[in-house]
Order: sequence, then structure tokens, then C-alpha cells
Amino acid sequence: MRAVVTGGAGFIGSHLIESLVASSVDVVCVERRGAPRAWIGALPITVVECGVQDVDALAPVLEGADVVFHLAGLTEARSAADYYTVNADGTAAVVRAAARQGSRAPHVILMSSIAAVGPCRNGELIGPDSTPRPLSTYGYSKLLAEAVVHAYRDRVPATIARFPSVYGPRERGILKFFQLVRRGVALTIGGWDRQVSLMYVTDVVTGLRRIAEAEAPAGRTYCLAHPEIVTWRGFAATVGQALERDPVLVSVPRGIATVVARVAEMGAALRRTAAVLNRGRVEEITQDRWVCDGSRAYAELEFTPAYPTARAVPETAAWYREMGWL
Repeated sequence: MRAVVTGGAGFIGSHLIESLVASSVDVVCVERRGAPRAWIGALPITVVECGVQDVDALAPVLEGADVVFHLAGLTEARSAADYYTVNADGTAAVVRAAARQGSRAPHVILMSSIAAVGPCRNGELIGPDSTPRPLSTYGYSKLLAEAVVHAYRDRVPATIARFPSVYGPRERGILKFFQLVRRGVALTIGGWDRQVSLMYVTDVVTGLRRIAEAEAPAGRTYCLAHPEIVTWRGFAATVGQALERDPVLVSVPRGIATVVARVAEMGAALRRTAAVLNRGRVEEITQDRWVCDGSRAYAELEFTPAYPTARAVPETAAWYREMGWL
């Protein structure tokens, strides 16, 4: 089996590549020029620094591939245009390069996000057939990426995999939450009892590989998440137990957070960097429910997530400690 992984040097991609290599899969990692290779540098793989913008450069890389795990994308960006350039246009370049393989077009698996759909509405869970109503530019860019995949379904066998927030070793976003809890404080925006689906990175890798290995019909969309429904209050308590802390819960009102996000956006624009907190992110964070319906994936892919928060959080904390990040 020959697999191409775009964005393979990153958090999720590096875990996926490790798993593929352990199964003796021939792996090609596609990354942007100069991307750090700390997590994959010692692995027996081929790294191609052509990024995901140039169809002419991508086409020969995809030649002979059985599957393309398209993970490359931006979750933080300097502008709306950057989101669309990487997340939507980059996906278009990948599927066009796959289409150039003709009858030997590889199976393209797009790693999408429940942000492309938006939060739960009318008491319903977020499922593969939910009507999309994204709240942020990031969400819209992922929805456009999905639309591109659908547009090529007559030429490229493809599957869309929507994930909730992913955490685990090597992830730096949730690390900030762990660091605060270690100091005795847990900080969020809005209410602590809002409900979310989460996924540990090992389960993500398992899900992606099940899509590649299962004889599922092309053109399917799956929501993959652990069936556990998590509140941020409960998550903070679980992190506190792992770190032997009883954190004080602090909630920043949405209005104040929106003002802070606007200031952060202005500062980031002046520095020409991406704002970690932006108004779209505040809008997403403060919704009451981001809970997935993973039943299609459980049934069709025989996918069984193995890491509830009670197992995943302590493993994440232990890794952070081992690396000196906590």
C-alpha cells in the first residue's frame, strides 16, 4: 500500500504516519517548504516539500498512490483569504492532481471539521446529513473544501471525515488549558456546562485508517467522535484530577471576549501573524452544544473509539510532563 499524507509533519499527521509506517505502508509526506519535521524526521518515509497549491507538482507525487490522507489545512490564519487559499483551494489542487491519475485515481480522504456544519440546532446532533450553517470563516473554508470533493466525485473516489476538537500528545492548543489548571485556574469563554464531542488523537488515526481500509462506498461523509458527551466543567475536573489540582473555574463573558478578540485581530494584522483568538472562534466556543452523531461511522466502518476523557486526559498529561511542557 502506498499512502500520501498532506500536512504529515503536524500534530495529527505525524501520529498517522507513525501508525502507517508501523504497518509497513509506503508513505509520502507532502509539506510546505521549511515545515518542522521533529516528529517524523527519523521515520523511513519520503518527504516532498511542494505544499498543496501546485497541481503540476502534486500530480507526480500522487502517481501510484492508493490513498491520499488530505490533512493539510489552517485552523488559524492571518486573513479570511488565507483560510480559503489553503483549506479550499489547497483541497482543489489535491483532487485535481488525483483526477489526473485517470482510472488509477487514489482514494482521497479529506479531514474536515464539524465547524463546516455548525453547532447542534433544534436538539439534533451534528451528523453527516446535517444542513451546514458554519459560524466562522474557518468553518466556511472547510465547507468549501467538502464541496470541491463532491464536485470531483465522478473522477476521484473520496470520503469526507468530519472531526470535533482533537487533543493528545504534541497538541499545543489544549496545552494552554492544562498549564492553567496546573496553576490552579481553569479559564473558558461563556458557560462551563456547554456540551461538546472530543476525540483523542489515537482514535482519530484509527478512524482515518478504518476509512482507508473499509470497503465503504466512495462519496460518503462521516462524523467521527467518541460517543461520550463532555461538558467543559467535567473536562476541567478530569484535567484537574490528572494534575492533582482542584482548579478555580473562571468564565469570561462573551461580550468581553469579543472585544478582546477584535483587539487581538488588529494586533495580529499589524504583526502579520494569525490571531489565536478571533471573533469567529468566540462565536463557536460560546455555543451550547457541539455534539456529534457518529453512528454511521460506528456501523459502516466498524469504528469503535477507545479513549474516553478518563483515559485520554491522563495519557496526555503524562506526555506533557515527560516532554517538560508542564
